[in-house]
Amino acid sequence: MNANSFIIRPEISPTSIHPLPAFLLSLVIALVLFGLDLSIINDGSHLEAYFPFISLAYGLSLTLTYFFGIPGLAACSVAPILTTITANYLFDLSFSATNTIFFTISLALQSYILKKSFVHSGATGNPLTNNKNLLVYISQTFIISALISFLLGASLLTVDGIEPDFDFTIHLWVTNLISIITIPPVFFAARNHSDRVKQNTHPIEWLAWISVSVLSLMLTVNKHPHFILVLIPVLMWASTRFNQFACTIALCLASIATIHIVNTGSLAQPITLPNLAFFLAALVVILTTLYFSMLRSDHAKIEAKLEDIVQQRTQELLSANQELLDEVFIRKQTEKNLQNTSSKYKALVETAGIPIIVLDKKFRIKQWNNAAEAQFFCPKKQALGNNFITMFIPEAIQDETSWKFTKVLDNHLNKENLECEVLSANQLTHTMLWNMNCLEAGDQDEQHSQLLLIGQNISNIRKTQDQLHYLAHYDALTDTANRRLFEDRCAQAIQSSIRHKSEIALIALDIDHFKRINDTLGHDIGDQFLVTLAKRLKESIRKEDTIARLGGDEFAILLANVSGREGAKTVARNILENITQPVNINGNELLVTSSIGITVCPNDGSKYPELLKNADMAMYRAKKAGRNNIQFYSPEMNNEMQRQLRVEHELRVAISANQFKLYYQPIIDIETGEMLALEALLRWHHPEKGIVTPAYFIDVAEQTGLLHDIGQWVITNACLQGRVINEWSKSEIQLALNLSNRQFNHPRIVEIIRESLSKTKFSPHNLILEMSESTITSNIETSFSTLLDLQKLGISLTIDSFGTGLSSLRQLKQIPANIIKIDRTFVNGIPNDEGNMAITETLLAIANQMELKTFATGIETKEQEAFLKINGCRYGQGYLYSAPIPFSALSRLFEQINNGQSLSSGNQIDLPLTKQSKPA
Repeated sequence: MNANSFIIRPEISPTSIHPLPAFLLSLVIALVLFGLDLSIINDGSHLEAYFPFISLAYGLSLTLTYFFGIPGLAACSVAPILTTITANYLFDLSFSATNTIFFTISLALQSYILKKSFVHSGATGNPLTNNKNLLVYISQTFIISALISFLLGASLLTVDGIEPDFDFTIHLWVTNLISIITIPPVFFAARNHSDRVKQNTHPIEWLAWISVSVLSLMLTVNKHPHFILVLIPVLMWASTRFNQFACTIALCLASIATIHIVNTGSLAQPITLPNLAFFLAALVVILTTLYFSMLRSDHAKIEAKLEDIVQQRTQELLSANQELLDEVFIRKQTEKNLQNTSSKYKALVETAGIPIIVLDKKFRIKQWNNAAEAQFFCPKKQALGNNFITMFIPEAIQDETSWKFTKVLDNHLNKENLECEVLSANQLTHTMLWNMNCLEAGDQDEQHSQLLLIGQNISNIRKTQDQLHYLAHYDALTDTANRRLFEDRCAQAIQSSIRHKSEIALIALDIDHFKRINDTLGHDIGDQFLVTLAKRLKESIRKEDTIARLGGDEFAILLANVSGREGAKTVARNILENITQPVNINGNELLVTSSIGITVCPNDGSKYPELLKNADMAMYRAKKAGRNNIQFYSPEMNNEMQRQLRVEHELRVAISANQFKLYYQPIIDIETGEMLALEALLRWHHPEKGIVTPAYFIDVAEQTGLLHDIGQWVITNACLQGRVINEWSKSEIQLALNLSNRQFNHPRIVEIIRESLSKTKFSPHNLILEMSESTITSNIETSFSTLLDLQKLGISLTIDSFGTGLSSLRQLKQIPANIIKIDRTFVNGIPNDEGNMAITETLLAIANQMELKTFATGIETKEQEAFLKINGCRYGQGYLYSAPIPFSALSRLFEQINNGQSLSSGNQIDLPLTKQSKPA
């Protein structure tokens, strides 16, 4: 039994049952009871038989009103009216309508007033729920029933056989009071049946109680009213032994017997104290029994509630005890897990592959694992208790490291990283990355906080990073800056120069003819030379300056804070002087020169690409100026560069659009005027400038690599047109082609010419190749080999611009050439320039002594022709004889020659410029 079973339940609300079923149910119950009373009236037709009807009506009316509300009250009001009508018509009884209506109104009024007054007084609508409700209920029934009984008694005095009497009203009130005190509690107790105390009486006790009660009632009914006193102990017995429902049933039975006795035995007697005492005693017994039952019920409920509370508290204590047991078990498990975790932690720390160290506030070592022993080469016993800073940190960074350790401890930081050098016991230095964490000792013990160090040896990683950084920013061969680092240094220097209004200089240099060193001595010697060159450059500049190798033998130097051009020129001269000093590598003595270009910031530019471009242009100007010199950048160089870029673009368009043409200038025998050969001259039919000579574009073609394509076009087309020319001519005509320095030094020049001759079917005996003296002597051994291969093909060889190359006579004698060509610069001075005349005379004498054939170019006057004749020059070329003629006009020239016209008169000489018969 739980405590909730003793909660007082509220009254059944009228809305809890549908009005119509409630009314019908109430009406049936009322008619049954009124019908029983009606049968009594029919049997006796006495007033004492009418009192049970009144008493039951009052009790039933109040009960139905309490439980069914207005429908119950309506049913109790309609029932007496229906009963009266039935009695008058079926049994010939004379109940006046006035009395019946008055009785019905008093019945309903009393019941309704009792219910409302009880509810209004604050009760719950159930008198048997507690003592207070019972007392309130009894008090109200006494008062209201007395009032209604007196009113009803006054109305009943009009009934036949009843005289107006105060005693009658008292008897009416007694029966009314007993009825409404005992009948409704039966229903209230039935309603509280689920909350009643369990009945623990023996069945024999029930049997005895029923027997005594029935016997007493029988004796009372059989004219022995004094046996009603036996009901007193019976009711007391019921109140003390039985539950509330059984007790109320007993009270109800006793009240019926009491009403019967009072009505049958006392109506004829006057109201006296002895007569009233029996009634009052019965009423007191009934009330006392009901009250005792209420007390016992409350007591049982309280005991049950206390028992339930005790059980609840016991359950709570058991739950609390179980929780404590669970907590103890959990704590033990936690301690066990902590012990296991601590053991695992210790094992993990000791066997970890990285150093794990714990320090106190004074940096003394408190924990030292095996990896720390191996890393620092120091046993655990020797390390514990010693100061980690003074023992393993280099002196230079001890203060900084101590400050960082203290910062972590004081600020309770975690996951802080520190990279520092450490010195192990075997005097080896390592780079360690420490993860620092503060181990809290608790709020009350902050002085005992410790520092946890988890280390990683990153020496190899740092070394690799340094190497990668070095490779990313430095040249591995010369240990100088690379392009990336040099550009960054220059950008910073330019910003500083602009901000502080100072000047910086950028020097570009390379080694003249460095390719010869690699080709002749090998790349290893070349690399060693570059290393030596870098050392000499470092010795020639200040520490704040930067040297960079941009590629191959090309270097760049950044001079910070120089005093304009003069300061830069001083450094450049020092560099040039150091470079030109002999270099001895593996027994090979190298003498080299360098071309240096200089640009100054901010005068020449304020951006790195612009300055580097300017320095390169100045360096190439130095090369054009004869190499081994210093040139400063000037705006004219930029204009020249722009012109070269424009010419390069135009050349590419010219090659694709076939804008090149070949012109031919005759080479004649001065004595006879007979044409023996034609020199093929390249002309560019420029869409804007007209006919352009090679002097306009040949340098650009060489620098951009377009000369090879142009030269191959010239060779192929000259051979093709040469076949046509020999078809026009009656005798064999040779074609002379000039090879530039780059063409002649091309590694496949012999194969290119052989393939062109083979494709065009042009005879190599009709081809003359002209090379300048400087071209041949620039690399004498390779040149000799190339000339011999060309000579084997049957090609005639000519030394062009003879006398300008300053070659030795010994080299000249060794050159496998057939003819020498006097340069036009000497011929132009004849006859006005005695120096040119003397040089020309000397050159012709030397050629005659060496048995070399000679011819002069640039002959424009008869005086020049006469001078050359006198000094033994037999062949000539120039405007005196003919201007360069396009291929389309050569047919007309050959037509005139075939008709007997000549450019001059004289005897021919033999090979190589001899007239030959055309093959059949």
